[in-house]
Formats: sequence, C-alpha cells, structure tokens
Amino acid sequence: RMKVSPQAREHTPALPSHWEARAIETVSRHGRRRILLTSLLDAKAWPAKEIAAQYQERWHIETSYRELKQDMLGDELTLRSGTPETVRQEVWGTLLAYNLVRLEMAEIAREVGVAPTDLSFTTALHYLRYEWSWLAISSPGTLPARLLRLRERLGELLLPKQRRGRECPRVVKKLPSRYPIKQVRSAK
Repeated sequence: RMKVSPQAREHTPALPSHWEARAIETVSRHGRRRILLTSLLDAKAWPAKEIAAQYQERWHIETSYRELKQDMLGDELTLRSGTPETVRQEVWGTLLAYNLVRLEMAEIAREVGVAPTDLSFTTALHYLRYEWSWLAISSPGTLPARLLRLRERLGELLLPKQRRGRECPRVVKKLPSRYPIKQVRSAK
C-alpha cells in the first residue's frame, strides 16, 4: 500500500489517498533479486511468472526502440522534417525501413536454421546499408548474386550464445555540466 502524494491529490482531487500495488520478487539469471510492482492484484488471474515474463518481453521491445533510435536515426534528438505531414512521412519511412531490416533478418535466420534473435540488428543494418548502396549502381543482372552473398555473410555472423537473453540494467545517467571544467596545474 502506497500513499498518494499531496501534490498529486491537489492536482487531481478524485485520486484515492492510497494506491494498492502487488510486489513480485524475481531473480535474474545472474542471481540478482528484482522487485516488480504491478496494479494487477489478483494472483490467481495474473500469476507472478506470467507478469515477470511479460516484463521481460517488454524489455525486448524497449531494446527494439533503442535500435530504431540509436542505430537507424543516429542518436538524433529530433526529426529533420519541418511540417507535421513530413514528420509523419519520416516516421513512417523509418518504421518501414526498420521492418524491412527485421524481415531480411528473419529470412536469413530461416535459411540458416537459427532464431532471428541470434543475429545482430546493428550488424545486419550496416551490411544492408553497404550492400544496398552498391545495388543502386549495379547492373540488374548482378542483383540476385549480390543478395545471395549478403544473406550468406549475415548468416555467418551469428551472435555468441552467451549474449542471448542479456540484460541491460536501467541506470540514471549523470547530466553533463553546463560549465567547462578548468584544471589548475601545479607549478613546479
């Protein structure tokens, strides 16, 4: 049971004085203890193992967002477009490109006989960008051979097994100082 802050109740008077939450304790594969809080109170309707599995699935989705933002958009803080229509077009194009890379990874994984998660998104993206730039200037007759070579190369670059199921702990990053740091050297 957690008390609702006075500021929140002042902003929204209809809020209750306390929130009811359920704490679920899990242990990671590295032996670290974690506590998940949920508003799903009925343990029979929502077993703890299912909630923990959903949290893990959500974490995989978060890493997909990270791939999209960092690898595809180059860590840019804003989109380049200037109007709402072109922003929608840019977002749509980015999502389309992301799904095309994932589709190609799924095809390669199927051909090699592994799970798509055994391939690195970043490596696949870089290989695809490189090969697609050559496809733009290649003669049409060389396209099938180039695509076959691309799939063979990516199929050889499987992730090491110890990386599967890795965890990325959430951390609060220290904000950079707005003021330059000056170091004083001692006179000898």
